[in-house]
Amino acid sequence: MDIYQLLADVPAYTEFPTVGELSASSRELARRFPKLVTLQTIGQSTEGRPIEMLTIGDAERTALLVGTPHPNEPIGTLTLEYLSRRLCEDDDLRKEIGYRFLIIKCADPDGLTLNEGWLKQPFSPLTYALNFYRPPHREQVEWSFPVHYKTLHFTESCPETRVVMEVMDSERPTFLYSLHNAGLCGVYFYVSSRLPGLFPRLRRVVTSQELSIHKAEPEQPYVEKLDEGVYQLFGVKEIYDYMERNLADDPAPHIEAGTSSDDFLKTRTGGYSFVCEVPYYFDITLNDLSPAGITRREAMLQGVFRVDSIYHDIREYFGIVGAGAPRDRLYRSVDDYVRKAPQRLAALKQEAEAPQYAREATKAEVFDATVCRVFYSMLYLGEVYRLAVARGSEEVARVVRRRLEDICGQIDSQSTLQTLPLQQLVATQLGTGLHAMAAWKEFGTPTVPGR
Repeated sequence: MDIYQLLADVPAYTEFPTVGELSASSRELARRFPKLVTLQTIGQSTEGRPIEMLTIGDAERTALLVGTPHPNEPIGTLTLEYLSRRLCEDDDLRKEIGYRFLIIKCADPDGLTLNEGWLKQPFSPLTYALNFYRPPHREQVEWSFPVHYKTLHFTESCPETRVVMEVMDSERPTFLYSLHNAGLCGVYFYVSSRLPGLFPRLRRVVTSQELSIHKAEPEQPYVEKLDEGVYQLFGVKEIYDYMERNLADDPAPHIEAGTSSDDFLKTRTGGYSFVCEVPYYFDITLNDLSPAGITRREAMLQGVFRVDSIYHDIREYFGIVGAGAPRDRLYRSVDDYVRKAPQRLAALKQEAEAPQYAREATKAEVFDATVCRVFYSMLYLGEVYRLAVARGSEEVARVVRRRLEDICGQIDSQSTLQTLPLQQLVATQLGTGLHAMAAWKEFGTPTVPGR
């Protein structure tokens, strides 16, 4: 299989598909390849939208590929659009990969629908923030799997997660690709475990697409680094232990969510999970490993201070527009952030007191802590803007939009952001995913009884 030729043929995408467009393309694929493709509705979303799954091919190994486990992360929908078509059109490719494919292009159709305001617009941080939606953890497909750990007991999985659980139980996949993407960073990966020869192959794909491996701070302070830009997959146990270590009270009320898809898969098939996080934006400073002149601790605390300022704006304006508002998805997302951000920031401040934060930071780490962290935090202010518009609170909407414009202006003045071409991001997700599947086929468990 010539992976690099496959990647070279990825279309020059300029926008993201809607829920309706994803469904229409799946129906067309099933119509064109009726002997090869099965399309079925495997469940319904919280708001009653169908969740569909394509089954392509047949092999003793089964791979489950899940798009939009977070609905503000739709790059994977393009990856699945391209891969599903190529699997049908190229018999040799499908046979060489050697998996039966279960493809859920959109696991959270309600959430993706709420993000449609930016899917087809010229991309910018401000446009993204003004149209952003991300569910609270307990309503996320990725973080709503049941768990019992110490004082945390979570069993109320959201309907979308229950659909994925049922697929895992009935189809017994041994490879899971949960298609996430990030915002402002380098490319990085999460894996269930090391596989011989995999990490260099991942880096080669990233380099082939003229992208950069992430060299700054990890996404979360508690993740285990396996290699440059490669981290051990984690579940809610790691989150709980981190918060227990850094907070004086019980972490469970500050989590209120389940564990990850990888954790759940382990209990079903012991299979392998893989995540490739590609960003929308990149800044060359994220490659700068020269000394910054301040410690990691100082950089972290500067970032926390900036985020705390945004948090107070979110809390203030949410207090105005949220009063008497319906407890809809946007409301629940902001409410969850307002209630939990203080404990998360407190835990991060305490974590920064650990010895490893005393060394001098690189410029990449400082940029990550002080600029990237602000980028992610302002998105919840964007949700407050959307609530203000929905409530007809024109003055609050104007004030919040002006604040968002100021934050985006600050980010712009502190960076030289590049908007990355979707073609390169899709190719990276696809190529690294195929390498992980090949490595698992060679070194992992071949099949699971009971399919």
